[in-house]
Amino acid sequence: MQLSKNQRSHKYTLQEDVHLRIGIKPPADIVTPDVSLLRSGRLIIKKGYQWNGPKCRGFWCKNAVRGALIHHVLCQLMREQHLPDTCKSVADKTLMLQCIDDGTPSIVARLLYSLAKRENIVPVKHNTFEACDTDINRSNC
Repeated sequence: MQLSKNQRSHKYTLQEDVHLRIGIKPPADIVTPDVSLLRSGRLIIKKGYQWNGPKCRGFWCKNAVRGALIHHVLCQLMREQHLPDTCKSVADKTLMLQCIDDGTPSIVARLLYSLAKRENIVPVKHNTFEACDTDINRSNC
């Protein structure tokens, strides 16, 4: 994953598309100008996407950048009401697990998870959803 730091309102900008498999599988493909989340659970974040990175300080933060990216994207999809806010717990767990997979110390990943759990999702437009399963291992949000 190639990143560049910029001086605008966001700290990071993707320099290439990112393709990942995550635990959220929507009933239909979600396609926006910046992000696609397919029914298979494949998340595609397009080159040029900007976000602020992890909410931590220290040398281990570089290992939390991808987790922060995924979490930011999922929360954006919830704010835009492409995903129901019941997927928030899956997004938070995905943040923690991705950070650990990328080498973030477990205690730091759990701290980031704890901070993420406190954040509220404020929708930016109105839409309706069907309920979804929020178990990270079998979610079909």
